Amino acid sequence: MSPKTRLNLILLSVTVLLVGGNVAAFSYKIWGPAFTVAWNDYWSKKILKPAVKAGDRLASDCLGVSDFYSVHLTTYFLADSDESAGGAVDDRSKYDEYCDRVPETGRVIFAVTFMEKEVRNERIALSFYQTDSAGALKELNSLPPKRYPSGMLSVDATVAHKGKYVLRIAFGEGKNKEDLIDMPILVGK
Repeated sequence: MSPKTRLNLILLSVTVLLVGGNVAAFSYKIWGPAFTVAWNDYWSKKILKPAVKAGDRLASDCLGVSDFYSVHLTTYFLADSDESAGGAVDDRSKYDEYCDRVPETGRVIFAVTFMEKEVRNERIALSFYQTDSAGALKELNSLPPKRYPSGMLSVDATVAHKGKYVLRIAFGEGKNKEDLIDMPILVGK
């Protein structure tokens, strides 16, 4: 390759980089926010770490929504190993908060907060299912329909296997898709 051709290729590459950089910079208002959300969603799913203190997570990180309802989920986890039995009194890692990802098998406590005040007068049911490889649901625990005037409910269950689970909240009769919120829970992934 001659020096003149090499110089032309270098100049062409620099020109393409400059034009591309300018186009990206000046069009950031169009594509930037969507890219930032996608980037944060991708990495928040890849990094499994508990909240260090209350308020560490954004409300949207643990939010489940349907067309009419929204709930906030906080998951508490106690591993089923010998190390988690007893242990030091000041070991606060036993009380780490999670959303929809639990690091391993053990006991989980789901605390659900209803975002709308109007649902406190409705009957609400909660069910926790394990998903098998075919996608079928096996119920592990449930709460019958009742009113929760405090705007919160909690249920605990034991997750014995790593895999996919579903926490289902049914509002009212729970017959329509709009009246159900399914929150996928991943254990050990």
